[in-house]
Amino acid sequence: MVKVLIWGLGPKYNLYINAIKYCEVQGEIEIVGVTDRKELYTCLDGYPFIPLEEICSHEIDYIAITPESYQKISQQAVQMGFSEEQLILARVFALPGFRFSKYRELLDSKVSIIPNNCWGGVVYHTLGMKCLSPFINMFMGDLSFFRLLNNLEYYIHCKLQFKRFEHNPVLKSEYPVCGLDDVELHFNHSTSMDEVEEKWYERVERLNWNNLFVMMMYSSGWPETLERFDKLNYKKKIAFLSFDSSQKSTHSLRTFFEKDCGDLNLFWKCVNGIPQGIYQDYDLIDLLLTGKASHSRYYLNNKYK
Repeated sequence: MVKVLIWGLGPKYNLYINAIKYCEVQGEIEIVGVTDRKELYTCLDGYPFIPLEEICSHEIDYIAITPESYQKISQQAVQMGFSEEQLILARVFALPGFRFSKYRELLDSKVSIIPNNCWGGVVYHTLGMKCLSPFINMFMGDLSFFRLLNNLEYYIHCKLQFKRFEHNPVLKSEYPVCGLDDVELHFNHSTSMDEVEEKWYERVERLNWNNLFVMMMYSSGWPETLERFDKLNYKKKIAFLSFDSSQKSTHSLRTFFEKDCGDLNLFWKCVNGIPQGIYQDYDLIDLLLTGKASHSRYYLNNKYK
C-alpha cells in the first residue's frame, strides 16, 4: 500500500481532503498522517498529526502538499531527505476520474511532451509534473514543426540562435523568436533571451528519449498536414481538430465549434482549456499514458462511444 503524508493545513487542506480520502477509500493509498509548521492539533479528520521533526521516522512514499507555498515546502522536504519524485501537489487528487495508480504510472514514465503550442506547459502545470521538455511556453509553425519532428535528435543539439523580436498582442509585450538551424521557435511567454536560454538548455537535458509524446493543434486547413502527421515515426502522438477525420492520430473537439468552426482563437482556447479543466473532453492521464484520446468524459452522439 502506498503511504501518503499530507503536508499543509488550512483552506487548501479543506479543499482537497475529501478527494484524497476518496483515494484511500478506493484502497489505492494509506494516509499515514498530516503535518504543518505549527503544531495546532494532535490529530485531524482521524489522522495523527506528525511534527516536522518526526517525519523521517515514519514510512512515507509520497508527500501531498496542499498550500500555495509548494516551492518552500518542497525545498524543506528535500533537505529532510525526500526526493523531488516523492512530492506531489494535493490538487491533482481532485482531477476528474483520478486514480493514484495511473498517476503514479505517469510520474514513473517521465513523459516528454513535444507540442506545436503551449499545451505542453499547461499539461505539466495541471498535473504538477516537472517539465521534461524544452518546448514550453512557446509555439512554432507547421513547417518548422515537421522539420523538427523529422530530425529531432539533430535539431535538439543545435545551438539556440536569436533571430528577432515580435509582438505578443495578448500579453502586450515583445518576445524573442529563435532558430535551431532552419526551425523557428516563438517564445511568446518570454521577454528576454537570457530567460529563454536558461530554461531551454536546462530542459533539453531532461528530455526523455524513451517516452516522447507529440501534440499538434491543427489549424492550417491543409489535409496533407494531417497525413504527414499520421506518418510521423512516434509511438504516441495526437492532433487536435475542430472537425471529423479518419486519420488515426487525430482527435476531434468539434463539440465547441459547431457554430464557430472558423474561429481559430476559440479553438486555441479550447485546446489549452481542456487540460486546465475549463472544458471537458478526454482523460488527460490516459492520453499521456497511451497516446490515444477518447471522449471518455462525454458522448457527443453514438459514433463517439
